[in-house]
Amino acid sequence: MSRVTTIWKKELRDGIRDRRTLVSTIILPMLLMPGIIIGMGKLVTWQISQVKDQPVTVGVVNASSAADFISQLHATKNVAVTEITGEIQPEVKNKKVDIAIVFPASFQTAIEAAQPVQLEVYQNSLNTKSTTALTRLTTVAVQYNQTLLQARLAKGNISPLVQNGVSLKTTEVASDQEIGGFGLSYLLPLFIVMWAVVGGQTSAVDISAGEKERKTLESLLLTPVSRLQIVFGKFLAVATMALSSEIIALGSMYAVFAFGGGDLFTATASQSSGLVQTSAVGVNFTLQPQAVILMFLVSILLVMLFSALNLSVAIFAKSYKEAQSYIGPSYLIVILPVVLVNMLPGFQAKLGFFTIPIVNAVLLFKEVLVGVYNTSHIVMTIGVMIVSALITMYIASRIYRREGVLFKD
Repeated sequence: MSRVTTIWKKELRDGIRDRRTLVSTIILPMLLMPGIIIGMGKLVTWQISQVKDQPVTVGVVNASSAADFISQLHATKNVAVTEITGEIQPEVKNKKVDIAIVFPASFQTAIEAAQPVQLEVYQNSLNTKSTTALTRLTTVAVQYNQTLLQARLAKGNISPLVQNGVSLKTTEVASDQEIGGFGLSYLLPLFIVMWAVVGGQTSAVDISAGEKERKTLESLLLTPVSRLQIVFGKFLAVATMALSSEIIALGSMYAVFAFGGGDLFTATASQSSGLVQTSAVGVNFTLQPQAVILMFLVSILLVMLFSALNLSVAIFAKSYKEAQSYIGPSYLIVILPVVLVNMLPGFQAKLGFFTIPIVNAVLLFKEVLVGVYNTSHIVMTIGVMIVSALITMYIASRIYRREGVLFKD
């Protein structure tokens, strides 16, 4: 065991001295995760403000027949109204107007007779401003109908309350912590898997293909140390780097969520709209201790699995650059199914899904983040991950015993 420890320390020391490994393992996760989260929140806020303040042009036909409706359009912020005298569709298609409305000549007569009126609207789905204009037009139509209804009720001496037969008041039964965990469940599992893969990649490439390129692997193999001990020492070094990188990345990301999560995940706002009233709910990103322990345990197993895989793939390469080209596609093969499973809305996984390595870890993370602890899912996931990690470690040790791979020209 002392020889394994010696190799482990030696590879860690070399990794820390290597600038590429230091940047990818320590500095990058420390800065990248807060940058992604904060940048994403700022980008969403900016995009919403851009759409909200974006001016649109509404073309109208027969505006004189709908003076009240047109006046409400004029009063709407960031809406310019222009009269269309020629062909309607070319005006909208060529983006001279963002949307067009045709008012029938009998509009005012039908309104006064309390008859429904259907307006013909032309939009252009290839113009993003057309969608914004349609949204604002819909809001104006709703406001116009409400104003018209109030006037008709007042004319008939009928109380406006007659239209409110039933109102709804909702109460949130999920706790603040569960809501915060639900928000985290869309990002945290994906980042855990990602950093379990990426965190040890540079180190794995350097201590396998890098050593072959530097011609130092031969001298290590000539020492009185078994191949298994060499592989295990290298594996521990890669796993240590990967786990350190993951802890740093997730720690910085969680700090951003815990202290600034309100800017990224908007809690249910206190509002009263129509017949529905919603109570305000805060967002709490505090994780339960048992969730942290369980996720950390599974994360270690993920790190072990990917560290062995990275070593196994990288050793086939003759150079550092070639090893990176090998690991890139393998990384995508692992991440794509995880992204798919993680992003499926309302996905209810059966026990069989927990027999699939890596996918089971993501599913388990999503459960514990919202406070669900299914014993069969936990046992199945941990058992499958332990077996998978042991198999990949065994494969790595077998590959390092093949002279044709180690001394490939």
